[in-house]
Amino acid sequence: MADRVAIHNLLMEYGAALDRRDFDAFGKLFGADGRYGTLENASIGPEAGAMMRERYETGNNTIHVPNFHLFFNEVIWFETPDRARSTSACMFMTTPDQESRQLSIAVAATYDDEIVREKDGTWRFARRTLLPFKNGPTTPK
Repeated sequence: MADRVAIHNLLMEYGAALDRRDFDAFGKLFGADGRYGTLENASIGPEAGAMMRERYETGNNTIHVPNFHLFFNEVIWFETPDRARSTSACMFMTTPDQESRQLSIAVAATYDDEIVREKDGTWRFARRTLLPFKNGPTTPK
Protein backbone atom coordinates (compact mmCIF):
# COMPACT_ATOMS: atom_id res chain seq x y z
CA MET A 1 0.00 0.00 0.00
CA ALA A 2 2.88 2.40 0.75
CA ASP A 3 4.17 2.06 -2.83
CA ARG A 4 0.73 2.80 -4.27
CA VAL A 5 0.50 5.93 -2.08
CA ALA A 6 4.01 7.01 -3.16
CA ILE A 7 3.04 6.63 -6.83
CA HIS A 8 -0.21 8.52 -6.27
CA ASN A 9 1.85 11.32 -4.68
CA LEU A 10 4.16 11.33 -7.73
CA LEU A 11 1.15 11.72 -10.03
CA MET A 12 -0.24 14.58 -7.92
CA GLU A 13 3.14 16.33 -7.58
CA TYR A 14 3.31 16.46 -11.39
CA GLY A 15 0.43 18.94 -11.45
CA ALA A 16 1.29 20.66 -8.16
CA ALA A 17 4.87 21.44 -9.27
CA LEU A 18 3.59 22.97 -12.51
CA ASP A 19 0.85 24.92 -10.73
CA ARG A 20 3.35 26.51 -8.34
CA ARG A 21 5.85 27.06 -11.21
CA ASP A 22 8.55 24.90 -9.60
CA PHE A 23 10.09 23.64 -12.82
CA ASP A 24 13.21 22.27 -11.10
CA ALA A 25 11.03 20.06 -8.87
CA PHE A 26 9.01 19.07 -11.94
CA GLY A 27 12.17 17.90 -13.75
CA LYS A 28 13.14 15.76 -10.74
CA LEU A 29 9.94 13.71 -11.11
CA PHE A 30 11.58 11.98 -14.08
CA GLY A 31 14.41 9.47 -13.93
CA ALA A 32 17.71 10.46 -15.58
CA ASP A 33 16.52 8.92 -18.85
CA GLY A 34 12.78 9.30 -18.21
CA ARG A 35 10.82 10.43 -21.27
CA TYR A 36 8.07 13.06 -21.05
CA GLY A 37 5.88 14.40 -23.81
CA THR A 38 3.43 13.49 -26.52
CA LEU A 39 3.75 10.69 -29.06
CA GLU A 40 5.42 13.16 -31.45
CA ASN A 41 7.69 15.12 -29.09
CA ALA A 42 9.49 14.23 -25.85
CA SER A 43 12.14 15.55 -23.48
CA ILE A 44 14.49 13.40 -21.43
CA GLY A 45 14.96 13.44 -17.66
CA PRO A 46 15.32 16.77 -15.85
CA GLU A 47 15.14 18.56 -19.25
CA ALA A 48 11.37 18.22 -18.79
CA GLY A 49 11.52 21.04 -16.25
CA ALA A 50 13.32 23.39 -18.64
CA MET A 51 10.90 22.50 -21.44
CA MET A 52 7.88 23.31 -19.28
CA ARG A 53 9.47 26.54 -17.98
CA GLU A 54 9.84 27.71 -21.58
CA ARG A 55 6.31 26.62 -22.46
CA TYR A 56 4.78 28.40 -19.46
CA GLU A 57 6.85 31.59 -19.62
CA THR A 58 7.72 32.33 -23.24
CA GLY A 59 6.28 29.70 -25.56
CA ASN A 60 3.15 29.91 -27.67
CA ASN A 61 1.36 28.24 -24.77
CA THR A 62 2.03 31.03 -22.27
CA ILE A 63 -0.14 30.15 -19.30
CA HIS A 64 -2.48 32.55 -17.53
CA VAL A 65 -2.54 32.73 -13.73
CA PRO A 66 -4.28 31.39 -11.76
CA ASN A 67 -4.36 27.90 -13.19
CA PHE A 68 -4.50 24.37 -11.85
CA HIS A 69 -4.56 20.71 -12.80
CA LEU A 70 -7.50 18.41 -11.98
CA PHE A 71 -6.72 14.67 -12.12
CA PHE A 72 -9.20 11.80 -12.21
CA ASN A 73 -9.70 8.16 -13.26
CA GLU A 74 -6.30 7.17 -11.86
CA VAL A 75 -5.40 3.48 -12.18
CA ILE A 76 -2.09 2.06 -10.91
CA TRP A 77 -0.86 -1.50 -11.37
CA PHE A 78 2.44 -3.18 -10.60
CA GLU A 79 4.40 -5.17 -13.17
CA THR A 80 7.20 -6.00 -10.70
CA PRO A 81 7.97 -4.79 -7.16
CA ASP A 82 10.05 -1.95 -8.67
CA ARG A 83 8.09 -1.17 -11.83
CA ALA A 84 4.51 0.08 -12.18
CA ARG A 85 2.20 1.45 -14.84
CA SER A 86 -0.55 4.00 -14.49
CA THR A 87 -3.19 5.75 -16.51
CA SER A 88 -5.09 8.85 -15.52
CA ALA A 89 -6.97 11.76 -17.00
CA CYS A 90 -6.50 15.48 -16.46
CA MET A 91 -8.06 18.82 -17.16
CA PHE A 92 -5.78 21.84 -17.03
CA MET A 93 -7.80 24.89 -16.05
CA THR A 94 -6.67 28.45 -16.82
CA THR A 95 -8.10 31.97 -16.61
CA PRO A 96 -7.44 33.55 -20.03
CA ASP A 97 -9.85 36.42 -19.30
CA GLN A 98 -7.92 38.18 -16.56
CA GLU A 99 -10.77 40.61 -15.89
CA SER A 100 -13.49 38.04 -15.14
CA ARG A 101 -11.08 35.24 -14.18
CA GLN A 102 -13.59 32.79 -15.60
CA LEU A 103 -12.13 29.29 -15.74
CA SER A 104 -11.44 27.68 -19.09
CA ILE A 105 -10.26 24.17 -19.93
CA ALA A 106 -6.94 24.72 -21.70
CA VAL A 107 -6.05 21.04 -22.06
CA ALA A 108 -7.91 17.80 -21.46
CA ALA A 109 -5.79 14.69 -21.77
CA THR A 110 -5.00 11.21 -20.59
CA TYR A 111 -1.60 10.06 -19.36
CA ASP A 112 0.04 6.71 -19.98
CA ASP A 113 2.89 6.16 -17.50
CA GLU A 114 5.74 3.80 -16.80
CA ILE A 115 7.06 4.35 -13.28
CA VAL A 116 10.19 2.89 -11.69
CA ARG A 117 11.58 2.73 -8.19
CA GLU A 118 15.08 4.24 -8.18
CA LYS A 119 17.94 2.83 -6.09
CA ASP A 120 17.19 5.36 -3.32
CA GLY A 121 13.60 4.02 -3.11
CA THR A 122 12.01 7.04 -4.83
CA TRP A 123 9.39 6.39 -7.51
CA ARG A 124 9.98 8.40 -10.72
CA PHE A 125 8.57 8.50 -14.22
CA ALA A 126 10.45 6.30 -16.69
CA ARG A 127 7.96 7.51 -19.30
CA ARG A 128 4.96 9.82 -19.15
CA THR A 129 3.03 10.23 -22.39
CA LEU A 130 0.41 12.94 -22.68
CA LEU A 131 -2.45 12.04 -25.03
CA PRO A 132 -4.67 15.11 -25.61
CA PHE A 133 -8.39 14.50 -26.02
CA LYS A 134 -9.51 15.21 -29.56
CA ASN A 135 -12.99 16.32 -30.57
CA GLY A 136 -14.73 14.67 -33.47
CA PRO A 137 -14.38 11.26 -35.07
CA THR A 138 -11.10 9.39 -34.97
CA THR A 139 -9.05 9.32 -38.14
CA PRO A 140 -8.49 5.86 -39.65
CA LYS A 141 -4.84 4.83 -39.72
